[in-house]
Amino acid sequence: MRWMSFLAGAALLSGLLCACEPETEIVEGSAEDHGKALFSDPTITETSANAFSCATCHPTSKPSADGPILPGAPLAGVTRRASYWGGMELELLRSMNHCLYYFMLSSKSWSAEDERAGALFAYLDALPAGSADEEAWPFTVPVQVSAPPPGDATAGASVYSRACKNCHGAVKTGDGRLVARAPVLPDQTLAEHPLGTYTPEQRRLVFVQKTRHGGFLGYGGQMPPFSLEVLSDEQMGDLLAYMGVP
Repeated sequence: MRWMSFLAGAALLSGLLCACEPETEIVEGSAEDHGKALFSDPTITETSANAFSCATCHPTSKPSADGPILPGAPLAGVTRRASYWGGMELELLRSMNHCLYYFMLSSKSWSAEDERAGALFAYLDALPAGSADEEAWPFTVPVQVSAPPPGDATAGASVYSRACKNCHGAVKTGDGRLVARAPVLPDQTLAEHPLGTYTPEQRRLVFVQKTRHGGFLGYGGQMPPFSLEVLSDEQMGDLLAYMGVP
């Protein structure tokens, strides 16, 4: 009898446990919905070292004059453009894979059959766009850089907030930076290029080169280049004035 009572109690407990288990929720959505989620998801690269998503660098539409200053092209109309990366690429998928490799630390390229590629394409293709949005986006990165004109620190504070703070955090402290490896500006960069080894003019150019070239043309890191179309030389000068770079 005791054995039968034990079996009955075990069966009752098992039933109660099963009743308490949450049911698996199935979320149904379109490829466009999936792509929208992927657009802001840094885990699409399947590496814990990455903290960047498509939305980190790309607006979905042309920003306002006082909006965020992002290095990437606006993506409304992107699926119908004839070229990318300033004319250096003719295929959207190859352009996406460049971003995955250079800026998002992915060692795996997406193929046209990849579900993520298809979902992201569906989302981008559905973004509202006019005929002007479908034109190739200009992307001018000067190979040879020069010192910007003297700037205004007050204007530079706005430029820093809109262009730099999201990744680098607050000036001089780095508070709020996206990743710990993003240098604290300007102090860390100045310390890595000390006076005596570098002239004041050369140290200013270090900031200009890194901003214009990103991780290319001799530099490493994940930073994308800021073209002349998104960040003018005048704004570059304002930025240096705000950071107090002599």
